[in-house]
Amino acid sequence: MESAFPEEMTVRDLLQAMATGQLTSAELTARCLARIERLNPALCAVIAVDPRAPERARAIDRLRASGGAVGPLAGIPILVKDNIDTFGLPTTAGSRALRRALPHRDAELVTRLRGAGAVILGKTNLSEWANYRTDGAPDGWSPVGGQTRNPYVLDRTPMGSSSGSAVAAAAGLAPVTIGTETFGSIISPAATNAVVGFKPSHGRVGGAGIVPISPWQDTAGPITRNVADAAALFAVIAVPRRAVRLEPGLPPGTRIGVWSGIRTEGAHSEADRVLAEATAKLHDLGAATVEVDLPVPAQDKVIPFEFKEAINAYLDSAGGEHPRDLADLIAFHRADPAERVPDFGLDRFERAQLSDTVRSPREYREERERITNETRGSLHDVFDRLRLAAIMAPSNGRAYEILGPGDHPWVHSCSPAAVGGFPSITVPAGYADAELPLGVSFIGRRNHDEELLGLARTFEQATRARKQPRYLPALPV
Repeated sequence: MESAFPEEMTVRDLLQAMATGQLTSAELTARCLARIERLNPALCAVIAVDPRAPERARAIDRLRASGGAVGPLAGIPILVKDNIDTFGLPTTAGSRALRRALPHRDAELVTRLRGAGAVILGKTNLSEWANYRTDGAPDGWSPVGGQTRNPYVLDRTPMGSSSGSAVAAAAGLAPVTIGTETFGSIISPAATNAVVGFKPSHGRVGGAGIVPISPWQDTAGPITRNVADAAALFAVIAVPRRAVRLEPGLPPGTRIGVWSGIRTEGAHSEADRVLAEATAKLHDLGAATVEVDLPVPAQDKVIPFEFKEAINAYLDSAGGEHPRDLADLIAFHRADPAERVPDFGLDRFERAQLSDTVRSPREYREERERITNETRGSLHDVFDRLRLAAIMAPSNGRAYEILGPGDHPWVHSCSPAAVGGFPSITVPAGYADAELPLGVSFIGRRNHDEELLGLARTFEQATRARKQPRYLPALPV
């Protein structure tokens, strides 16, 4: 299936093509919009496109043609997750409650993208409320965008909550996308759709203008088809900006921990096989590996309070017509049939609403500080004691059927980095049943994001595991 641009072209390649006149931003934007129109009815990856995108692209072309200074992403179309404010478009978080919520300004990271010359193409679908409304809804479903589909096998989960961003990147609906993560929401969907997902160290990307869950863990990050593009986006949205060197090879003496991750009951032979193959590849690259065990912190008792406090503040400041606090949101969802409350419930919303009747704000904040400090201390100890450059672990398990039974064997490794605020990146590493993507994640030292990107790029170039999706309706029998 023809892509909007050659699959192997990176952001750097596209910029070079535009600089030499082989391509214009207007042409690239038009191709992306046409591809969205053709594929999105089946994938449900995009919630909205920005009608101003073509004119923005033409303006960049005129500036480039006149010899004016253009930014490091000049003319590159980007899709952003629809819990990130973009001025002029609603920020729905996938909920009908926010269909008329119009932000007063761009989110901080969108301001940086526009300043670098990027063309904001539109907004991607997501698990409603970034998967914080309920335990019961399928990953990738929202009443605004529908059910996002995995482009490798359409009846399989895309995972979430940044499902639309991951699927859009995998299907070439835009050169690059942005997702958000509180607990695995970049890493899991990126791995399940055979793309690169980078969760930066907490605090490296500004959180202003993002529909919140927990200010202690929320972060935005790139979801792209290769590490070089993730680095190009991060270099623009990161604070402070530091050079990212994507030089081939690993430094002499590189040591990498290998962790088996967190596993539910069931067989995980394919994830084990891919992890073993990735470990062997690291040895080929000259790295030493050592098995490690990481802490699995539980933050489920504090996040309900953090969500209530943060979402009430966000709703109080957001423009447009919408519920003004969590109590109003709960009432809206119960009254709107499209929100399917009888099917999926509101259990996380309801726990959050009651959270401040269980413990005091001071107790919650003290508990959060303890969890964060203990997690960071444990991870720092592992890195320092074993002299590790990174820790590798399985990103995901075999994607299950969207409408299959409720309990599925699953593997993940997002918890320590998410709670501790450490950077992590998933890279395609193999396939289950020859079709269902599997990835491995690398966790880096806190605030050493640029070094982690370099390591991931070396692994990616040595393995080249990613293949294009085939849009199979189901697995071959």
